[in-house]
Amino acid sequence: MTDISADPWRQFIQSGRALRLEIDRPQLSATLKRNTRYLLVMGGICVLVLLIIVALLASGIGRAVTYVLLGILLVIMLGNVGLGLISRRRVLKALSVQDVFIEVDAAGIRLAGVPPLTWAQTLGVVVSDNRATVTEGKGLGARLRKLTYDTGGSLNSVVIGLDDMRSVREAAAGPRVASLDLGMHDHGAVVVGLDVALTREQCDQVREALRAATALNGVPFRFTSDNGVVAKATLEMGGGKRLTVA
Repeated sequence: MTDISADPWRQFIQSGRALRLEIDRPQLSATLKRNTRYLLVMGGICVLVLLIIVALLASGIGRAVTYVLLGILLVIMLGNVGLGLISRRRVLKALSVQDVFIEVDAAGIRLAGVPPLTWAQTLGVVVSDNRATVTEGKGLGARLRKLTYDTGGSLNSVVIGLDDMRSVREAAAGPRVASLDLGMHDHGAVVVGLDVALTREQCDQVREALRAATALNGVPFRFTSDNGVVAKATLEMGGGKRLTVA
């Protein structure tokens, strides 16, 4: 059996120390620039497609299938613009944080703009990591995944289930890095994307600190790359139940 007392992260948390991480501002600034270029390109394509549709309608030379195909392309491009704007908002929120982005210790978790979350009120913690998908496969699909990720998408997140989301939501103030999802009966989950604001090494540090801190406090912890598991766990904790999803 593994001697968990020899785990350096367990020793770190037991000693009363805390993992405190600030945002990686150069990384965020670079992501914001890429996001701006992405939105300009996608927006430009939308305008171009719209102009082509208008020109075809005015000239009367377009066929029904042409309009359908151009309409589908326009919808896809508008969808990309929407996703880019969502990512941009996430990046801007992280950039507005001036203090600690995330802190983990034996008492609980602290996130920018969110009141301290104690282990006593925590139903479970799920760390999801899909960063490997960025380097998987080839072709257009792989390029689009990387483009989405490089412009502010998140593939490494933490879901923290709480038994009293209402009080957390009411006490939240200032620039907030996490989304506070209200579940059933005032329970819910705090969701924070790590890789938007932190380096890969820092994301891994958060995962191990959470693993150690939850073990010391008897809080269920899951680490997964399966989005289905994350969804089930979020729903379970959103209903006020302690995490049991494997």
